[in-house]
Amino acid sequence: MKRLLVSLDEERYEDLRRFAFDKNVPMAELVRHAMEEVFEDELDATRIRRGLEEHAKDPSGTMTIQEYMESRGISSRTSPKRATGTRRAAS
Repeated sequence: MKRLLVSLDEERYEDLRRFAFDKNVPMAELVRHAMEEVFEDELDATRIRRGLEEHAKDPSGTMTIQEYMESRGISSRTSPKRATGTRRAAS
């Protein structure tokens, strides 16, 4: 785990310290939780980009969907097509 130094003004620090005390959790845990909540989508996107970059460098650890389905014993039949035609709205 890496460390991060964050500077807060005295009032905000004291508020966070008291809140952490009331919740009986470390201040760092509150900050980590808040970061995950506020930036969840952005952090997920960053993780996905990193995974795609790693895959582009070395795709040997991946498989096609067909290979995955075969490994799980799942039939590769396509789902039946929906009937085409016009639908009428209920009146």
